[in-house]
Amino acid sequence: MTAPAALHTVRPCARLIEGVTPRLELLTESRMMARSPQEASPATVAALAAARERYPLDDVQDFTDVARGLIAPLPESVLGDDGHVIFDLHAMDYIDGDAPDSVDASLWRQSKLIRQGGLFKVVDGVYQVRGNDIAQLTVVEGVDGLIVIDCMAGVESARQGMALIREHVSDKPVAGVIYTHTHIDHYGGVKGVVSEEDVRSGKVPILAPGTIASFDKFAIGENVVAGNAMARRAQYAFGGLLEHGPHGFVSCGIGTLTTKNPTVSYISPTDGIRTTGEKRTIAGIEFEFLYAPDTEAPEEMHIWIPELKALTTAENANHSLHNIQTLRGARTRDARNFARYLDETLERWGNEAEVHYGPHTWPVWGNADVTAMIASQRDAYKYIHDQALRLANQGYTPLEAAEEIRLPDELDRKWFNHGYHGTVHHDVRAVFTKELGMWDGDPVSLHPHPPVESAKRYIAFIGRDKVLEEGKRAFEAADYRWAVEILHKLVFADPGDVEARDLQADAYEQLGFQAEGPQWRGIFLTAARELREGIQPTAFTTASEDTLLGMPIDILFDFAAVHVNGPKAADADIRINLDFTDSAEQWNLWIARGVLNARRGHSTDAPLTVSAPKPLMVGVLLKPSVAPQLAAGGKIALHGDTDQLVELAAVLDDFDPAFPIVTP
Repeated sequence: MTAPAALHTVRPCARLIEGVTPRLELLTESRMMARSPQEASPATVAALAAARERYPLDDVQDFTDVARGLIAPLPESVLGDDGHVIFDLHAMDYIDGDAPDSVDASLWRQSKLIRQGGLFKVVDGVYQVRGNDIAQLTVVEGVDGLIVIDCMAGVESARQGMALIREHVSDKPVAGVIYTHTHIDHYGGVKGVVSEEDVRSGKVPILAPGTIASFDKFAIGENVVAGNAMARRAQYAFGGLLEHGPHGFVSCGIGTLTTKNPTVSYISPTDGIRTTGEKRTIAGIEFEFLYAPDTEAPEEMHIWIPELKALTTAENANHSLHNIQTLRGARTRDARNFARYLDETLERWGNEAEVHYGPHTWPVWGNADVTAMIASQRDAYKYIHDQALRLANQGYTPLEAAEEIRLPDELDRKWFNHGYHGTVHHDVRAVFTKELGMWDGDPVSLHPHPPVESAKRYIAFIGRDKVLEEGKRAFEAADYRWAVEILHKLVFADPGDVEARDLQADAYEQLGFQAEGPQWRGIFLTAARELREGIQPTAFTTASEDTLLGMPIDILFDFAAVHVNGPKAADADIRINLDFTDSAEQWNLWIARGVLNARRGHSTDAPLTVSAPKPLMVGVLLKPSVAPQLAAGGKIALHGDTDQLVELAAVLDDFDPAFPIVTP
């Protein structure tokens, strides 16, 4: 079997230089025929049947709630400017009826709920567009304008949402935008809602939690500095490389995530909410805020609208257990803070709230149900936090604790506490990471051999045939977890061992079919596909043009610094002054001892000065070989020793967006 290889990536900075929206281009080798996906095994069918018996499938209130207030269905698929389909209205039509043998009944139920899209009235004055993006658009109608709370991930879906609002609700101008937190699916569609000119002129404020600088830092830095790794892992976790259908992608649990290559935009906020109790009045509507940092995002806030008795806790309470540690990769969160801020929300507004609306899934109506949901989720997060540390204090390792801890029945029987985004298992392990660090406390794990070296030693000691025989035995016994573990040694010792790869793929596939958590399903099924077919081409990157251009300058240097190849730069002596001509900011960078550092102001001993507007300076920093061409065209100015740029180019790494995961 020949594995498709990602041979070339066009970096976003090159597109910035050309003034073209960045698109990731991949060249792949031809694929040979690979083993096809398999059906659910008898053991998987039995496991899913047993799970159905545990689930409260007689509780169908969510199906009433998800359809409540429908004003208009989604009218059509969403197309990009070049005509490609960004959101396919019918991509999830196959999710209907009873769960098939290859999908957990709980995940199938959740997917049936979240695929119901359209324009909905939450209460008089609050409207949502759901189902055409992983996140949704919430619009509050004020006296003389509209206030948009979160903007979806992509400009095109946000435009469709606003068009529905204009057609069926109000054609009042947008008077304000509120970002609830720093994740891309809540700000990425902002330019489909409001123009940058209206924001910069002061006509339309954008409110966000934290300071403007801290929001920019976390919104952009978290998604870009480690963005190449995050994007690749996200493709596994969110099933981005899987076919849609009962044997592949079903949903991501909190949204459809069927969008392809949307335009991701960014506009910095203009007004930061830094303390709980702050209030703002926009278009005649008063908003009150609860500042909730270090929860689901580094900067996050809850919003109370007293006049409408409407509350959102952003993503800190939702129709799903959330991640304490995301599988796509991000900073570990504080489960105790989830509980703390949810309880503070109940204390402040619990007696008054009549509706809870969120940026994902559907609302909850009625004071009793709103407070019960928030209190239950508060206790779920606190239970996970407290029980993880109870077992840690008894000497359990993270994996041992995760195998032991289950939510109490009163919490577990609530659908909104099920693991459609986070899971109890990996959230427990994340609490250990947050509170105790990366080492699990077992000396054997402190300095192990890397996976390939470990695998080679196992195979040399045991023998390839015996390991394969054990893998087959484990698979036939439906011990799929052990099968993938022991076969991992064969695959990493010899990634060309097709028999081992195919058998491990079969075992991963059954684990995927059995998973209630869609991210676990996505990871296992993507692993199976890439074992069979090789690395799949990708068209996703977190470093969009707007995020690079909106990046604070200090974060821009952080982004450049992670491209420096330390061993190559160990003896480098690179010193460059930089004039940002569109902001009058001056910086200097230097590379020595394998490290890029930067400070404000010029250095007197820098042999080169580069003068350029920020968009072109991004390109110079990340692709310095283009600088002479830009200078020749009069777009930037170079003063001094241009060999500094040659030396800089020589120590920068490119990142492969399709690096191997399931193979070495």
